[in-house]
Amino acid sequence: MMKLNNTLKNILAIAMCLSLVAVSTFFYTPKASAESVDQLKEKYSSLEQKVSDSEKRISELEKEKAGQEKIIDALNQQLSQLSEQLENIQSQKQGVSAQIDEAEAKIADLNSQIDQLNADIEEKNQEIDATVQLFCQRMRANYMAGDTTILEMFTNSSNVANFLNRVELFKRVTQSDQKLVDDLNDEIASIEAMQKQLEESKTELQGQKVVLEGKKSDLQVVENELNSTQESIEAKSAEVEEKLKSINYETQELNVSVEEYNETMESLERQIQNAINNAKKASQNNSGSNSSSDKIINGNVSGGWMWPVPDSTSYVSSSYGYRSDPATGVTKYHSGLDITCSAAYGKPLVATRAGTVILTDYMSGGYGNYIMIDHGDGFVSLYGHCSSLAASYGQYVKQGQVIAYIGASGYATGPHVHFEIRYNGEKVNPYNYISKG
Repeated sequence: MMKLNNTLKNILAIAMCLSLVAVSTFFYTPKASAESVDQLKEKYSSLEQKVSDSEKRISELEKEKAGQEKIIDALNQQLSQLSEQLENIQSQKQGVSAQIDEAEAKIADLNSQIDQLNADIEEKNQEIDATVQLFCQRMRANYMAGDTTILEMFTNSSNVANFLNRVELFKRVTQSDQKLVDDLNDEIASIEAMQKQLEESKTELQGQKVVLEGKKSDLQVVENELNSTQESIEAKSAEVEEKLKSINYETQELNVSVEEYNETMESLERQIQNAINNAKKASQNNSGSNSSSDKIINGNVSGGWMWPVPDSTSYVSSSYGYRSDPATGVTKYHSGLDITCSAAYGKPLVATRAGTVILTDYMSGGYGNYIMIDHGDGFVSLYGHCSSLAASYGQYVKQGQVIAYIGASGYATGPHVHFEIRYNGEKVNPYNYISKG
C-alpha cells in the first residue's frame, strides 16, 4: 500500500510538471528579440559615442593643426626676413673687407715707397759724406802744405792775371763743393718731405683701416646675433614640425578608428534590422492597429514616396553624400538628407510610405530621437533628430500619417529632420525616390 501511494505521488508530480510546461508553452510570446536588439543598440550607441568623441578630437586636432601651421608660416616669414638681413650683412662685410684689403694694399705700397725714399736718403747721405770727406781731404792737404794765403798766391803768381786766375779757381772749387753739399741737402729735404707726406698718407690709411675693422667687427656681432636668432627659430620650427607630425599621426589614427567604428556600426545596423524583422514576425498581433486619432496629412507624392516635411517652406539644408560636417568641419559621409523649414522646431513629420514601425529609439551621439518604418518591400525609412515621436514600435502607419515632430535632439546644430532611405539594409540616395515637387 505504501508503494502504491508513492507511485501515485510520482505520477501526479510528473503530470503537474507536464501541465506547467504545456501552459507556459501555450502562453509564451517572444519579446521581439528585445534583449538582443537592446544589446545591439547599446553596442551601436557606444560606438556612436566613440565616433562622436573621435570626430570632436579630430576637429580639435584640425584647429590645433591650423594654429601650428600659422606658427610655421610666421616662423618661415621671420626666417625669410632674417635670411635677407644676413645676406645684407654679409654683403656689407664683403664690401668692408674689400675696403680693408684695398687700404692694406695702399699701405703696403706706401711702405714700399717709404722704404725706397729711405734708401734714397741713405744714398744721398753717403754722397754728402763722400763730398765732405773729399773736401776735408783737400783742406787737410792744404793744411799739411801750409796755409795758402792770398799774399802767397800773389807772390807766387807770375803776373796779376795769373794771380786772379788762382784766386778764381780756388773760389770755384770751394763754391763747387759747397753747391754739391747744398744740392744734396736739398734733395734730402725733398725726399724727407715726400717721406713725411707718405707717412701721413700711411697714418690716414691705417686710421681708415682701424675704422673699417671696427665696422667689420660690429657687422660680425650683428651677423652672430642673426645666426643665433635663426638657429633659435629653426629649432622652434623643427619643434612645431614635430608637433604637426604628431597631430597628423593622431588624426590619421582617429580617422582609421572612425572608419572602423562606422563599418562596425553598419554591421550592427543590419543586425538590429534583422533582429527587428524577426521580432516583427513574432508580434503580428499588433499589425494593422491604427488609432482613430492618427492624423493624416496630404502631401506631394512622387514615385510612390511622399515628402517627409509637409510644410510649404521646407528645403534641404544638407544633401546626401560627402560633406563638411557643420559641427566639426571634418569631411565625412552624410547618409541622408537634412530637411528643415521656417520655424521648424515642432513641425510635423509624416510617413513617406505606409509601413510598420520597427524601431523607436534615442541615440545621444547621433540620430537623437528617431523612428524607422519598414515598408515591406526591402525599403526602410528613417527620421532622426525628432523633438518627440507620434508612433510607437510595432504600429502600422499610413502614408502621410504624422509619426514625429522636427527637433534638434542628438548630434545636431539646429532643428531639422535627418531623413534616410535604406534598401535591403544599405543606405541609398533619397533623391532617387523622393521629391518635394
